[in-house]
Amino acid sequence: MAETPQHGTGSVTPDPDHVRAEFKRRRGHWHDDWEAMLAYSPAYVAAYLNFSVYAAENGALTPRFIELLYVATNCTPTHMFDRGLRNHARQALEMGVTRDELLSVAATVSAMGIHSYLLTAQAVAELKPDAITSADRTSVERTFDDHAALFGEVVADVDVAIRVDPEFYARWLDFVAAPVRGARATLSAKEAHLISLAVHAQCTQLNAAGVRHHAGAALAHGATIEEVLDVGRLISSMGIHAMVFALPIINELTGPDI
Repeated sequence: MAETPQHGTGSVTPDPDHVRAEFKRRRGHWHDDWEAMLAYSPAYVAAYLNFSVYAAENGALTPRFIELLYVATNCTPTHMFDRGLRNHARQALEMGVTRDELLSVAATVSAMGIHSYLLTAQAVAELKPDAITSADRTSVERTFDDHAALFGEVVADVDVAIRVDPEFYARWLDFVAAPVRGARATLSAKEAHLISLAVHAQCTQLNAAGVRHHAGAALAHGATIEEVLDVGRLISSMGIHAMVFALPIINELTGPDI
């Protein structure tokens, strides 16, 4: 029986049937995208498999929550990858995830647009420093408290954003908290921040401020260092979508290399 290629092994071409079987065993699924990549290079698929399962096989997050992370990263406004969303939502449902849980993930992702305001408020504060002194002090302090309850800390760019317009930021706090409050809320605060961390850290976003905000907030709400790191490890593999997107187009233009 062929062995799964390990780090540092030579250039021996893995057996395609073994790679397919190992992928199904370790990832729990197989579909036409992987079959097309297997035809391109069994070694490539085997190396991707070993890379992509590292956190799932060695980490602290459950398979169920990992699928929710993948649902989140595939439905972000900067990615919106239909096939990825369908595949991971289907796998999540097969694991017992509910419709409300999937929608809570999407609702959490939908709040990521606040960073447009954070960037703009920071620019305004730098250009017109008096803009951060004109807001009502009581509103500012109340919004600081509301933010701290959700995030655990008021970091510098949030401090500026609240001081520029506390009422606007307070309305966003109500919006971002909706998936963890109310009758249809299904996520814990820790889970919501880990999901938000994923969408800010993914390769189509790479928002350093968002990563800092939500990593800190996840830790404040009980996440471990390993759970936070596992989010980054897991979503590092989503660069594979470049091949998922490109391979069928290149095959169409050139014919498959058989």
